[in-house]
Amino acid sequence: MLTKILSDLETEITSLKQRRSILKTLFDEGKISTAAFNIINRRILEIETASHHLKEAITNNIRFWEKTTAEGIKFLESLLVEFRFLNLIGGIDDEKWRDIDVILNLGINSLKEHLDKSVKKCTGLENTLLLVKRQNSQRLSRGIKAIREHDELASTSLEETKPLNESHCMNPWKPNCRRTDIKLSIYYNGRFLPICRRCWSEISEKNIEWTVQESTY
Repeated sequence: MLTKILSDLETEITSLKQRRSILKTLFDEGKISTAAFNIINRRILEIETASHHLKEAITNNIRFWEKTTAEGIKFLESLLVEFRFLNLIGGIDDEKWRDIDVILNLGINSLKEHLDKSVKKCTGLENTLLLVKRQNSQRLSRGIKAIREHDELASTSLEETKPLNESHCMNPWKPNCRRTDIKLSIYYNGRFLPICRRCWSEISEKNIEWTVQESTY
């Protein structure tokens, strides 16, 4: 089980490194903004760091418990052999041997139980990593959504604040006019409409009510 966890972690770490590499390429090519790059890169790094920490913790636990268990079992088994030999040559009676056998086997089983607890602890760490990944994924999605909303708002604001010299004529009585030599704007039906010089010359001769706003361009 621990071997599978370590293998999955190694695969995840490799995948995260590839994602960061792709993200860097997109940023260098100007396909994503600096804000988007910083947010996504930070989230990926958080998951990658958590994966490294979990891998290190599991590896250290495996080494420690394998070494402790191996040494403990080896020592207790050597005692079993010695006491069994004493029993066979008449150094201790059968009743005493049975007592010693029970005690030493309890010690061996205890070491094995400690190893099982270590495995469960590592499994808990794996669950913690999965939780961190889910949380970071949610924060990443929220961050990307916020960036998109910000970009859309900025784009809308820019569109709304375009100067008159970047607009075309919007003569309500001549909707096909697209001239850009704006003379002024008129307030008509609740909107300010840019009017070119030729259309203004025609409109000014008609008896129509509107509010005029002189162009500064």
